[in-house]
Amino acid sequence: MAFGAQQGCQLPPELSKRWPLGIDRIKDLWEFNANGHLLAYLCKVAEEFEPGNNLTQYLLVGPRAFHLLHPTNVEALLSTNFKGQKGGNSPSSLRISTNESLPGILYIDYGFGARPDIFAPLLGSGIFTQEGAAWKHSRELLRKQFMRVQYQNLDHFREHVDNLINCLPSEGPVDLQPLFFDLTMDAATALLFGKSVYSLRAGIDQDKANKLFSESFSIAQEGLAKRFRIAPFHFLYNPADFRKACANVHKFVEDYIRSLDLEKAKHDDDKKLGFIKQVAAESANIVELRNQLLNVLLAGRDTTACCLSWLL
Repeated sequence: MAFGAQQGCQLPPELSKRWPLGIDRIKDLWEFNANGHLLAYLCKVAEEFEPGNNLTQYLLVGPRAFHLLHPTNVEALLSTNFKGQKGGNSPSSLRISTNESLPGILYIDYGFGARPDIFAPLLGSGIFTQEGAAWKHSRELLRKQFMRVQYQNLDHFREHVDNLINCLPSEGPVDLQPLFFDLTMDAATALLFGKSVYSLRAGIDQDKANKLFSESFSIAQEGLAKRFRIAPFHFLYNPADFRKACANVHKFVEDYIRSLDLEKAKHDDDKKLGFIKQVAAESANIVELRNQLLNVLLAGRDTTACCLSWLL
């Protein structure tokens, strides 16, 4: 807020609400998500304030949440105006500093607020929950591995796309979104772990352990989304099935890492295990490696599947 006042900025318009404290917005988020229409709802909210490109709201009695619609503002948050220092414990807290090589240029650090605690049950400490030096280390580590891995090789995706096509009925309507999530889960696990969990083969010949992992990851991911929607009170959502799903995911990944014995893996395995081997080389222990893999898996599965669904 101090930085905004210094720059002569005003607060963006507040999101309209029908109920006190914006409780109706929380209710809408949960209902539209349950009905599979969350994206349409968020687009409708965004259209309400175009062309302002910024809007703000209060979530219950928690901190102020800013919704940014303009790509330039997002870029400032994540890149051009981000120094990588720890920004504080509130989403609205800012640390203002100067860049010695560019006098007069202000750099602001934006804290993640409650996000690390919200995501911790599944993701632990990884690139999406870290700040400061830890975040910079993870970013550099993963950037190098994605540059090395042959992610442009379409052969990597061919098997999984074929499996998706085989799941399509010969006639009638089909809900593609669940299939896209299975597709991206299969492709992402093949890239990150060196083997796919073959979600698209469920009910055919999918391994039981792979099936449990896929199902548990979906339950855990949905749990994170629910915790995020009630951010100041995320601790209120911690049911037994969510905790069990997180434990199943952790066990699967840790058991798999141990089974690989990466230090003794043959050089011939680099094409398949290149990503996980390189990340393991710079990870202190199995838990740190597990967390980094799960952080990337969450993004690799979710954003790609959502993009495919949105394009269609």
